[in-house]
Amino acid sequence: MTSKNTKTESDLMNIDFFKDATDVVLEVEVNPDAAGRFESRYRALTGSNPNLGEGYQHQPNKWGLEVRVYFNSEVDMSDEFTSIDVYVEQGDRPYRKRWVYRLNDREFFWSLVEAGYRLGEN
Repeated sequence: MTSKNTKTESDLMNIDFFKDATDVVLEVEVNPDAAGRFESRYRALTGSNPNLGEGYQHQPNKWGLEVRVYFNSEVDMSDEFTSIDVYVEQGDRPYRKRWVYRLNDREFFWSLVEAGYRLGEN
């Protein structure tokens, strides 16, 4: 059995339920020392390089990789997120009033990228 910390692209979670999400935005902040690893994985999954400023930032004050997925939904997906052990924040954030939901789960982020979502607005 593979632990959560050692999952590979082929072990990514089933995110089919997320098709009901709207206004999806993917963002990444990464320490410049870890940027090469992130960029290699992103390129391997998408065939393209991430562009700074398009949902992608280098932040020297980060320990490694911080991912964020913002979205809205008219459908209650709380049971689906609970079943895959992904915590979703809900409510207004002063810097992100456009979206009701935000999550910071790396595995979910990579599952979205593998499913065709890209950095920035989708």
